[in-house]
Amino acid sequence: MVSDSQKQEILKHIDRDELAALTKDLVDIPSPTGHERAIGEFILEWAKAQGLKTISQEISADRINAVGIVAGTGTGTSLMINGHMDTSFTGTEEDRVLCRELEPEEDLRGRIEDGKVFGLGASNMKCGLAAFLVAGKAIRQSGIELKGDLILAAVSGEISRTPIGPYQSEEYRGEGTGTRHLLTHGVQSDYAIVADGSALSVIWAQTGVAQFKISTFGNPRSAWGRTRRDAPPRDSSAILKMVDVVSAVDRWAAEFEEETVYRSANGPIISKVNIGAIRGGAPYRPNYYPGICDLYVDVRFPPKTTPVAVQRKLRAALAKLDVETEIEMYGSLLGHEAEGVEPVVEVLEATHKALYGEQTPEVTPGRSSIWTDTNIYNEMGIPACKFGPRGERWKMRSEQVEVEEIFRAAQVFALSAATICDWER
Repeated sequence: MVSDSQKQEILKHIDRDELAALTKDLVDIPSPTGHERAIGEFILEWAKAQGLKTISQEISADRINAVGIVAGTGTGTSLMINGHMDTSFTGTEEDRVLCRELEPEEDLRGRIEDGKVFGLGASNMKCGLAAFLVAGKAIRQSGIELKGDLILAAVSGEISRTPIGPYQSEEYRGEGTGTRHLLTHGVQSDYAIVADGSALSVIWAQTGVAQFKISTFGNPRSAWGRTRRDAPPRDSSAILKMVDVVSAVDRWAAEFEEETVYRSANGPIISKVNIGAIRGGAPYRPNYYPGICDLYVDVRFPPKTTPVAVQRKLRAALAKLDVETEIEMYGSLLGHEAEGVEPVVEVLEATHKALYGEQTPEVTPGRSSIWTDTNIYNEMGIPACKFGPRGERWKMRSEQVEVEEIFRAAQVFALSAATICDWER
């Protein structure tokens, strides 16, 4: 058992200023999905400087997983703390496809001010990376000998990006790419904590994902020279046919979200259907009826539901229309409610209570009704929960997070890891 004096020794090595500075340093290294090598190499060098064993996992030319290990004696329970290195936005002109306006580049860079860290990725989730890296360093510097390994895994590719059509490069391989590579290439543990932003709630049930391309079809020919009565535009325009499809999907979305609520032990999980993109016609030739129009739909659904079941429901809704459609499911990930993770949850909650005299914050649907790498661990039989610091958006792409939030996360990570890695296997 980790003694009170040992816990105090660990806490002595967790410093707010170091956490803020490390978060800022991580923010200052651009790491859009598909380009995580530079930040991964920085993390590896940082971990080596703290005396940790390191592993660099090659994924592709410009992306790696960066792993640091506080080695145990091999007689105890191992714990992995995971965090992704990629950011919600790229920080480049590419972001204009989503944003009406882009803030100045200087607002994306790291800055420490008024007890907060600002910048692209500060909240999601470079603050979480900093928190568990410093927690591992504190255990190492305390001189405490762990029985099980503490594995600190900074991974590529968690942000929601899915290859489709012409978008096939590494820049579009997110949602579990790095963690799946991590776990299938030799880095394993008995338990896991995913440090993605939970606002210090402990979450162990999350949604799955299904993504669909729905196509309508028209007759690509010139639109001039005929009256609407003689040649109704809807007969030839895939876009006008898609108008009916959009309305039908939106109606189905309301029904699906209302009827598909999952009551987990962790609280309610809310399903969500989002019409995320539409493509059709030739902007350089608007005098022609578009022969094809594609709609892209993202569905978040609860554990114990499958992507195929969601596809059937969507197909049935579209079958009611007098419009020819084709449906392609191009993204599919399962949601999970963790089994066997209770010991880790209890330690996190007890540690938070001992440190701050209060329970961990109540889980909100906004934090549990999403997909994170927690699901990959549970899919592979490693009991996992999510716990980590969280801030909020500051500008269109830039984020902010309280230094105190990072500090509390680091303290909980450190003492919880020391406790779990002291368990006899």
